[in-house]
Amino acid sequence: MSKPRDNDRAQRTLFNFDIVDPFEASTIDVFKDQFRRLNGHNPSAADLSSYYKKHPQELARRTGSPGRR
Repeated sequence: MSKPRDNDRAQRTLFNFDIVDPFEASTIDVFKDQFRRLNGHNPSAADLSSYYKKHPQELARRTGSPGRR
């Protein structure tokens, strides 16, 4: 017989990490980090667009900062 799997380590949910809703992130960098930790991949262009629609001031900040890419 095989050993039963330890579900606590196998499951990755919001309860295992200190992640809040990524769309409530204060900056785009925090959003990208939370999205990556939550979903295991980088946000798509549609996800970024949705974030910017909810936070237009962040879009203005990002486009207005020279030399940062």
